[in-house]
Amino acid sequence: MAKIKIDGATVDRLLSDKGMAVSTEFTDKEGNPRKDKFTVWGQVPGIQVGDTVDVVGNLSVKVEKFEGDNGLIHYAQVNVNNPQIEKVTAQDAPF
Repeated sequence: MAKIKIDGATVDRLLSDKGMAVSTEFTDKEGNPRKDKFTVWGQVPGIQVGDTVDVVGNLSVKVEKFEGDNGLIHYAQVNVNNPQIEKVTAQDAPF
């Protein structure tokens, strides 16, 4: 099974006691700000929306679709299973 490591992800929302949605930000080659989004499945004790976390776990990707304004949209839903989650403190942050 493939592993994924996500450093410095922001917790966007909690999924009850099942997991959380996190994202990382980057700038694409044209200079536009973008986000990578991940769903992390597992217990998240002590984690709150807005926290910064590092995550390591098993990677799974599923192609999903929905009907948008411009027709059928396909996207990759990226999931992290059996995660190890570490909350990043102000001391750990690079800035």
